[in-house]
Amino acid sequence: MASIDGGKTVAHDAGSTESGTMPVRDLSKDDRDEMFRLYEKYYDAADRDRFDRDLAKKEVVVLIRRRHEIIGFSTIFVGSQEIADDTVHYLFSGDTVLDSSRWGDPVLLRAWFRAAGAVKARIGEGRLFWFSIMMGHRTFRILPNFFRDFFPSIDGRDTSGLARIRNEIAAVRYGQYFNPETGLIDFGQSHGHLRHEWAGVEETAARNRYAAFFLKANPWHFRGVELACLAEFDIANLKRYGATSFAEGLADGH
Repeated sequence: MASIDGGKTVAHDAGSTESGTMPVRDLSKDDRDEMFRLYEKYYDAADRDRFDRDLAKKEVVVLIRRRHEIIGFSTIFVGSQEIADDTVHYLFSGDTVLDSSRWGDPVLLRAWFRAAGAVKARIGEGRLFWFSIMMGHRTFRILPNFFRDFFPSIDGRDTSGLARIRNEIAAVRYGQYFNPETGLIDFGQSHGHLRHEWAGVEETAARNRYAAFFLKANPWHFRGVELACLAEFDIANLKRYGATSFAEGLADGH
């Protein structure tokens, strides 16, 4: 796979599963068809034209293949914006899906953090943030599990001024659809939301405080409302193998 991280492909499971990144422009028609079929399996209100338009706006896609079949992906766009006389760079992750047979497996996350490290290497000295809009508790739980500081935080604090950065990025990207008071983006009509059988937030919230926080912050997730979130990609701000994979991508990208 030619990619933002230098084309590095990582093999897993004795070679049966591979992860890597590819420029969106290099995706074949079969790749795009496979990606949409996987997306449609897990998301209601899926629309092929909208999916293709959204994909065209992204730069690269993180791909997980099992015996050449795509079983997971995440799309990436890298943007920049002037905020308080400073240039802020952000990685925006779009449609993200992993086959349920691999839920709990970090294969997609590791590849995604490597891709983020490669982006950081590309921009050089500037700060890089992860800006994401979330309609699922599993994606939200990446924040407390792998970042030390993020917004919105579980305890309500914002010691790093992340709220302002998040709000300014979201306001430019989503305009009237974004409410800075709640952090929610509401398009009215769903642009795609997790099918009920896969969401599971109410059940998980009973035993997981992060899922409970997400449910309280975004009670309308079931109709495609998104919660805007922000965290900085920095080794000091990353936990666990997120830091390790990010460092790998950083080294490969130089």
